[in-house]
Amino acid sequence: MKITSLNIYGYGKITETELNTDQDFVQIFGENEAGKSTMQSFIHSILFGFPTRKEQEPRREPRMHNLYGGRLTVEFPDENGPVEIERIKGKVQGDVKIYLADGTARGEEWLNKKLNFIDKKTYRSIFSFDVLGLQDIHKHMTEDKLQEYLLRAGALGSHEYDEMLSAIDEELKSIYKKSGINPKVNQELEEISGINEKIKQLGEYEEHYKTLMNDKTKTEESINAKKDALFQLENIRKQKMKEVMYHKDIKEWKSLEDKLNIEPVVFPENGVERYESLKNQLEQTDKDIRLRSEKLEALRQEAASIELPDPEQLSYLEQIQKREPDIKQKNMEYTRLSNARDHLEEEIGQLRKDIGWQEEHGDVDDSNIVKDSVQTLLSKLDEAVLEEQYLIREIDHLKSEIKQFDQEIEQLEKEQISDERIKVKRELMDRQFELKEKEKMFQLIEKDYEREKRERDRVKRGQSILIIGISVIALLIGVYYMFTQNWLLGGVFLAIGIVTLFLLMLTNQSNDDSLKQDYQKEVSALENEIETIKRNTDIDFDLNEARELKMDLKTQKTKRISSNVKLEEMKEALSQKEALHDSVNTDLHQVKHDLKVNPNMENKYILDAIHTIREIKQKRNQVMRHSVEMDNITRALQNFKGEIKNGIAHMGIHYDENTIFYDVKSEISRMNNNQSQYDNANEQIALLEKEINVLKETRESSRREIDKLFDYVDADDEEEYYYYARKHDEYQSNIEQFKELSTKLDEEHFDYDSRSELANFLLADLKEEEETITSQIDEFNEKLQGEQKVLADKNAEISHLESDGKLSELNHQFEMRKSYIQSLAKEYMSLNYIRILIETHIKAIKDERLPIVIEEARSIFEDVTKGRYINIIYDESGIQVRHTNGQMFHPLELSQSTKEMLYISLRLSLIKALKGYYQLPLIIDDAFVHFDKERKKIIMEYLRNKVSDQVMYFTCNLDASIPTQQTIKLKEKVK
Repeated sequence: MKITSLNIYGYGKITETELNTDQDFVQIFGENEAGKSTMQSFIHSILFGFPTRKEQEPRREPRMHNLYGGRLTVEFPDENGPVEIERIKGKVQGDVKIYLADGTARGEEWLNKKLNFIDKKTYRSIFSFDVLGLQDIHKHMTEDKLQEYLLRAGALGSHEYDEMLSAIDEELKSIYKKSGINPKVNQELEEISGINEKIKQLGEYEEHYKTLMNDKTKTEESINAKKDALFQLENIRKQKMKEVMYHKDIKEWKSLEDKLNIEPVVFPENGVERYESLKNQLEQTDKDIRLRSEKLEALRQEAASIELPDPEQLSYLEQIQKREPDIKQKNMEYTRLSNARDHLEEEIGQLRKDIGWQEEHGDVDDSNIVKDSVQTLLSKLDEAVLEEQYLIREIDHLKSEIKQFDQEIEQLEKEQISDERIKVKRELMDRQFELKEKEKMFQLIEKDYEREKRERDRVKRGQSILIIGISVIALLIGVYYMFTQNWLLGGVFLAIGIVTLFLLMLTNQSNDDSLKQDYQKEVSALENEIETIKRNTDIDFDLNEARELKMDLKTQKTKRISSNVKLEEMKEALSQKEALHDSVNTDLHQVKHDLKVNPNMENKYILDAIHTIREIKQKRNQVMRHSVEMDNITRALQNFKGEIKNGIAHMGIHYDENTIFYDVKSEISRMNNNQSQYDNANEQIALLEKEINVLKETRESSRREIDKLFDYVDADDEEEYYYYARKHDEYQSNIEQFKELSTKLDEEHFDYDSRSELANFLLADLKEEEETITSQIDEFNEKLQGEQKVLADKNAEISHLESDGKLSELNHQFEMRKSYIQSLAKEYMSLNYIRILIETHIKAIKDERLPIVIEEARSIFEDVTKGRYINIIYDESGIQVRHTNGQMFHPLELSQSTKEMLYISLRLSLIKALKGYYQLPLIIDDAFVHFDKERKKIIMEYLRNKVSDQVMYFTCNLDASIPTQQTIKLKEKVK
């Protein structure tokens, strides 16, 4: 589903607003209080109904506007064309109407089916993001809580199941807890345990109490048996009383049955009414025949007094009357033609003035050739004028450009840097480059020299130690030999020791550092040379800028030369166009002379003048045609007058052009009235004759019907007929009475045998039986009262025991507590069963949906993290993510924004998994306000390019990277 437009009649502070959202991604930007939240609530309300009191959400009815609601235009994949969903104020959730593209309308059931029966709360929990939902991730959640939060985002999308489980857990804990004190069951068990201890303490009274209870039960059973017997006797007595009450009706029923066991009296149905109706009809028919006969005689006399017209005269006058429209039409046509001719003459005169004609010139050439040539000349003239104007504008523009070029060249020449300074600058740059290279080389040589020196010093130290050791040993041996008087060996060893010390002194002399000093001298010389150049020459400029200034000067000079050449060419073209302009004006002046029109007429009106000349010629031809038609009409009117003047003279009609047709019409009307009166009189006479015959036949039919009624009952006269009628009515009355009594007795359950049997009894016998039954009831009542007295004594003794030891009260409390504990146990088991069902349902959803969601979320998460995390793994321990370096991380170990990315990936993956069921737009309310610039760019690119559903992104921070056509800017509009 895609929302293409919003039309808000009135919702909150937004009124009469229409927005076009026909984009797959829409950014809706607005400052605080601009109406973003109101617009989101409006979309939810139109799709799912206005908020109710149970939802604890503002209804946002406008305070300063009458209309409440609006319209969404949406596109469904399976519908041809857009669908408009309109919801306005009505019932609690509003009245909704859906208008399809073919013009038909649907209701809320159709919309619910289209949305696959999703409700507002589920839609918000799955298809809506906001910053508060993402912040929930960073609350102080334990590992399990965070896992549940992420799994819910990927499998359920809603926290309704969690809320239900939490509520059930709380209720279960309030009912029973294994080691608890406050739960209801724990408290009741404690109470019932105390009651049981008290019952045990009263055990010594229990046996006697049970004996009394058994005796009480037996006495109650005996009393109940006697009560049943009394109930049966009461029923028998009631039956006898009913028989006594209806004995008279039964006797009457039996008497009527005997009377009706004879042959019934035969009489026609509604015989009396039929006879009296026929009798009245016969009298009325005789009266009608007399009246119609009198009227028939009067009509015959009236018809004889009417004068009939001559058919030939009537036919002649009717022919004259038929010619009336034609004669009137000719007179009207003559008048019209005369007025039209005068009007045409006036128009011709006005047209001649328009083109400057003093008289008509019928020989002027106004052919299409002339018209085409004028059009060609005018086109050339317009083209020449336009080209002249274009050339003048271009020349002025080029002059302005040349002037601008001169100023820029002058400015650039002032800003130029001399070649000598540029040469010195280049030389300085070369020296600086050489200095840098030598410094680098010196640093490299110095490092190698220091390293070699350290190596040499290490070798020297080894050699020195070795020589010192040898010399010391040689000197010690020489001294030893000297003390032993071995002077030769002593001298040799002393000489060796002295020579080794001398060699040591020679090798410890410092090495020559001349190479390092030479490099330092060269570097110092270059630095001095660079400083000398800087002091002696002004080189404080950028070499690239100097080079660009020279190039700019050369470019501007080239452009100025090109503009001068172009200016000369345009001046030459302007002179040619001016010559063409003069030539065309000369040709047009000649055309005006040939048309004999005003020579001062503007050229653009020449074509109008040609049309005017043609119109004058056409109107002159039309005037001539009108004159010919008027002559023909005059001749036709004279012929008509000569034909009828003599024909009507002998009829007493005087010919007058103005009244002739009125007089003829009056005479025809008089003749037709006489003929009509005569015809009407004859028609009435025929009708009355037919009516009289019908009335006579009706009279005979009534007499025959009366005879049939008398014959039916074999009566000779009216008195005997009425006698049979009375007998028949009496028989029918008995039948009705018999039926009423039968129905009454049936309702009292008296069958035919019981009626016949009771009819043979006397009323005194029935009353005697009733008195016998009454006496038996009195005896049973006496016995019952005795047993009830015994029962009362036992109850008193039992009550004494119960009141004394409070055993009954304790038993009663025990049973009540036991019953209450059983009800709590049933409630606990029911809630536990519901909890198991919900957990099973959640597990089934996770097992079925999570693998699909996790697989899709993996690719989304890898995409939005730019490949830093390459996998999402779900197992019994929950959700973990794999880094590109192979390490596994628990969600708690991730950074804040990465956890948010993981949550969004799971939510988007769930939406894709549900695409077969729901294809609804995503509504995002500034959910990424805490993201840095890079992460927000990544998620926005993903939503714009890789989410197939429509995304509506509400924000107070305008993203400039989103195109203008995908952005709607809201302005605060308070009503």
